[in-house]
Amino acid sequence: MNIKFNVKGVIYGVLLLILVIGGFIVIPNMFMEKSKPVDYTIVQRESIPEKILDMMDKYTDEERALAVKLNEKIYVIVTRGKDNEKGIEMNKIEMVQEDDKNLMKVKISYKEKEKSYPYIVVETNLTDLPDNIELNATEE
Repeated sequence: MNIKFNVKGVIYGVLLLILVIGGFIVIPNMFMEKSKPVDYTIVQRESIPEKILDMMDKYTDEERALAVKLNEKIYVIVTRGKDNEKGIEMNKIEMVQEDDKNLMKVKISYKEKEKSYPYIVVETNLTDLPDNIELNATEE
């Protein structure tokens, strides 16, 4: 028995297979956000720098996230607003490149707490302030 291979057909088949597999890898990466998680540690109430506490007085009535650079460290402050009775829990912080700008996405949850605080302060591993900050809150 003599089997003949169509060499051109095999080459075209291999090239087509490479293109299809490459498409599954390259195309989703074009549409996915390139986000990097930010490491952070929660700052205990008694350890929050005085300058941050002074600045926060004007923001505790609003639901928002702020980034502050103090002593070469970047802090993120999240306030829940005056109408919200729940406590804040930090889920994650990530940096996203969007239109040549650094966007910080802060994700938090509001949780039922006996004694809730109107804000949370975290110290990050970042060296530069973001261009914009987006707060995403969910109820739990």
